[in-house]
Amino acid sequence: MANNWGISREVELIVEKRDKKCVYCNFHFEIEHESLKTTPTWEHIINDLKLVSADNIALCCFSCNASKGAKY
Repeated sequence: MANNWGISREVELIVEKRDKKCVYCNFHFEIEHESLKTTPTWEHIINDLKLVSADNIALCCFSCNASKGAKY
């Protein structure tokens, strides 16, 4: 999974170990990805690129991430 958001490898590992499903729709990432929509993506819970701790970073599917946009 590409990381263009300044997330450290340490935080990546914590989040990847913790988040086995999309934080929004609960799609399980262990299931084979049939499309881009179900691929895990990095999610900033609070939309601030400076907040890159494990408390603000989660995994969500591409579909949920795209639909969230800058709503929150």
